Amino acid sequence: MGRRYGFAFQLMATYGLQAADLRYLQVCNQESELWLRSRQHGAEQSGRTNQPCRLEALPVMTVDGIPQEWNLVGRVALGERLPPLGADSEASQNLESYLNDNPVWRQIQNKATRSGQNAIVGSFCQRFYSSAHNL
Repeated sequence: MGRRYGFAFQLMATYGLQAADLRYLQVCNQESELWLRSRQHGAEQSGRTNQPCRLEALPVMTVDGIPQEWNLVGRVALGERLPPLGADSEASQNLESYLNDNPVWRQIQNKATRSGQNAIVGSFCQRFYSSAHNL
């Protein structure tokens, strides 16, 4: 997986972000916190408030139960680039197109289908919500 795309999916899974949220990240409090800045347009349709909010991380665990150390806040602070997302309304579709061209993603989708589940771009942020619910 390309580094820029991997970075996007790591952020989505760790912070429960939608693809369009990725362009609104900022680091605050001496580069120790990740925040979602307010959007200029479309906040009413997204179901989110138009106020900045601090994001809470729920680390992704390996199969051995070890939390992934991706240094996401530091990478955002350094300005690491994300993949091309297009407009907010296109971001999810652009990430999905990338995944659909990836053979590993097709294997993940096949495995999910065999177990009665779906693997989609929203699965990255859904992992966050499921983990939060289980806490």
